[in-house]
Amino acid sequence: MSGHNTFLKKPYFRFKKGERSISRDLSACIVFALAVIIGVVTAYEYFGRSHMLRQEVEDKADIYIEQLTKSVTFPIWNFDMVSLQHVCSAYTQNDQFAKLRIIDVNGDVLFNFDRVGESNEDPVSRTRELFIGKEKIGSVNFELSNKAYLRNLDWILFVSSFTFLTSVAVIYVITGLLLDYFIRRPMLRLRKGMDKVAMGDFSYRFAEFRYTELLEIGSRFNRMTEEIASREKRLEEINEVLKGEVYKREKAAASSIKSEKRYRALVETTSEGFLMVDESQVLIDVNPAFCRLIGLPRDEVLGSNLESLLGPFASEKLDENGVGDHRFEINFTNHEGRDIDIFIHASNLYENDFAKIIFAFVTDISSYKRMEKALRSSEEEYRTIADYTFDWEMWIGPTGIVKYVSPSCERISGFAKDYFIEGASKVEMLLHKNDREYWQNALIGKFQSNDGTDLRMFRKDGLMRWVSLSGHQVLADDGSSLGVRISLRDITKRKFMEKQLQYEALHDPLTGLANRTLCCDRILKSVERSRRRDGYYYAVVFMDLDRFKVINDSLGHNIGDKLLVKVSKRLLQSVRDLDTVSRFGGDEFIVVLEELDKPREAIRIVRRIKESLSKPMLVDGHKISIAASYGIILSPTSYDKPEELIQNANVAMHQAKENGRDKMKVFNRRMLDKAMTAMRLERDLRAGIINNELYLDYQPIYSLESKEVMGFEALVRWNHPERGLVMPGEFIPMAEESGLIFELGRWVINEACREVKGWINNYESAREMVISINISGRQFSQATLVDNIFSTLEKYELPPHNIKIEITETAIMERANQAVKMLTRLKSAGVFVSIDDFGTGYSSMSNLQEFPLDQLKIDLSFVQKMSQSPENVEIVKAIINLAHNLGLYVVAEGVETEPQETLLRNMGCEFGQGYLFSKPMRIAQVESFLNGDTILGE
Repeated sequence: MSGHNTFLKKPYFRFKKGERSISRDLSACIVFALAVIIGVVTAYEYFGRSHMLRQEVEDKADIYIEQLTKSVTFPIWNFDMVSLQHVCSAYTQNDQFAKLRIIDVNGDVLFNFDRVGESNEDPVSRTRELFIGKEKIGSVNFELSNKAYLRNLDWILFVSSFTFLTSVAVIYVITGLLLDYFIRRPMLRLRKGMDKVAMGDFSYRFAEFRYTELLEIGSRFNRMTEEIASREKRLEEINEVLKGEVYKREKAAASSIKSEKRYRALVETTSEGFLMVDESQVLIDVNPAFCRLIGLPRDEVLGSNLESLLGPFASEKLDENGVGDHRFEINFTNHEGRDIDIFIHASNLYENDFAKIIFAFVTDISSYKRMEKALRSSEEEYRTIADYTFDWEMWIGPTGIVKYVSPSCERISGFAKDYFIEGASKVEMLLHKNDREYWQNALIGKFQSNDGTDLRMFRKDGLMRWVSLSGHQVLADDGSSLGVRISLRDITKRKFMEKQLQYEALHDPLTGLANRTLCCDRILKSVERSRRRDGYYYAVVFMDLDRFKVINDSLGHNIGDKLLVKVSKRLLQSVRDLDTVSRFGGDEFIVVLEELDKPREAIRIVRRIKESLSKPMLVDGHKISIAASYGIILSPTSYDKPEELIQNANVAMHQAKENGRDKMKVFNRRMLDKAMTAMRLERDLRAGIINNELYLDYQPIYSLESKEVMGFEALVRWNHPERGLVMPGEFIPMAEESGLIFELGRWVINEACREVKGWINNYESAREMVISINISGRQFSQATLVDNIFSTLEKYELPPHNIKIEITETAIMERANQAVKMLTRLKSAGVFVSIDDFGTGYSSMSNLQEFPLDQLKIDLSFVQKMSQSPENVEIVKAIINLAHNLGLYVVAEGVETEPQETLLRNMGCEFGQGYLFSKPMRIAQVESFLNGDTILGE
């Protein structure tokens, strides 16, 4: 039992005194405990979010199977393989689909898609059988890729780990600061106070502390100091009394011990040891200093043999000479275990002809020996540091004699140190002839820079190296010169990195072409040459790849980057060596053509570039054809700044792109004027929104059957203060391009809702009217669009069923996933949703099944072409029938003749809109109609 208790009391860790710290141990414990808590919370959050992400993928798969089932059922039933292909292809354009297979009831595969190169571990798959009524017509099976899920999971793991580490680090720092403030600093003050008391400063008192514990320690310490001071004072008083008593006794015995006292005063008080031995080397007298050296009391030393105390060497030395002095050093270990070095100075004294006495003074030279050893060690350390330093160190005297060369010289120059001991000129011979002046100045103490001077040096093997020269003069204590200390550091790698960084600063990292900075520099040099030389011509070509975004979106940015590299190589092959090809950004390139024989030669070079790019390129198994639009500015020109030339070439490029892509345009002043006009138009429109220059016209939408007005379409108009009426066809595209469409769209939504709310309040017939508001493609990309619509409806307390949002099919299909969410929110709130200008985009009717729509509007181009051929009539009829199959109402735009109206009504089209019924109306005309004063359609 006792053994067991002994085991329990044994500590697990052993520490020497002073190795443990309360603040450090407490800090470590707090940090460890909080780290465990944070780690558990982080792990719980990580696993929770990973489960949530997986569930999102599962839910998305359920949505896709529902939508896909609805989309393919009718095409399979109607044997419409074209629509089926369109539907499936639209889904497979989504990167999440790894596999998609559709099988009919006979087991034949109607559509099969496997994404090439897709490694899909643990996929999310769904299978559903297709029915028309109770009749099974086939099945659908697909697998979703889990790449995005795994990537998000990796990101969550990274964020969780980073959060954990950051939290632990912050806690550790804060804990350390708090412990330092509350524990270490007060303890340091206590320690300093104790040191002062230990040195005899009893006047020291601790100031009051803030905290009770420290205040109690301080007050007790002050009390202890006062008690010690009091006792010392009493001892001094007693000492004075004792001194008086001793003085009396010494005075009484002075006559008897006067001579002995003088002798003892000399021997006893000296700091050196003293001994006296007889002929047998037996100690007959010693002083206290010698006893302290030996480590024995005087009683034990007297009568001892000298050899037993100091060793045989001392005994032999004292026996060597019969007369004279004995001077020697010995080392011995005293009885306390200390290793001591002493110096003995002994002399022989003959009391008579037969008796010889030796007396000697013994000096402790241990400190001197240690100092001598330290000096030798220090000298060895300094020499070791100098010999093994990484830099080439030299000490050259004032007369040119080389006093020291470090061994690193052989690594840097290839020559051994003995080669340079011959003279400083040996180094000069290795330097480049243009750099030798710096070396000559260094020999006389003139250094070009404190940061070092870069020199070129040729090694023994002939290779050139870069070295950095630095140094300083060496001065003696009296200020005289001892020469110069020179350091040579090999900086060849640094020089290489500088050149590499300089190259990277002027070149595009992806293609290796010149970047924007270098391009502007080359253009500026061309401008300067054209000023100095007659007949010098140059050209600046701004080119932009056509439909490059489609390649990025369909094949991925990795393929897009590789395509840019191949385009860069084609460009370099198509121009001359003296020309500059630069990547200006994204898919934009600038070519600077120099030394042209005549300005029009640039056109020939650009045609050569077009021909080179027209050849298909093979990128990772994808055969890609690419084209570009080119803007060219030819010299001579009145523009001097590179930025102006690039801007004008860019203007010409956009002009070429507007003319149908894969075109080239040479810049002229009219293009700049057109661009300036567009800029002024943007500025005026921005001011027009603020100054209330915009207003809305309304075109009626009526029933083809009853000719009743079912609603209006809001059409924005601009009454320019100088130009008068500006139609939307002029300023809407500009607003789309500049981003002003967001502000303009908010104004239209707000104004339409405000005016409709006024109609409802004033006219009974307006309560069921539906106002159509057009949403542009750029505006539809705005994430806050739906919230803006809801807030406006709430602002004017307008019922949602009085508003219809019209969106083009192109805008919907470009953002299919976002469109589903946004349209679902609108429709759930009661807002009607219509697809505008159907047929002008790239969707099919089967694509529309996945979108929550109420209405489809046929583009006016289809309506107007019905009279040209029966085929056009059949196209409109097919659109109407398929829309009805999807449960959508149909509105026909551009109804201008009665035959058009009759055909549309016979085909089942519900609503019409056009000049046949009414042109767009001002708000006063609309209010007149709602009041019953005006009849439309007659």
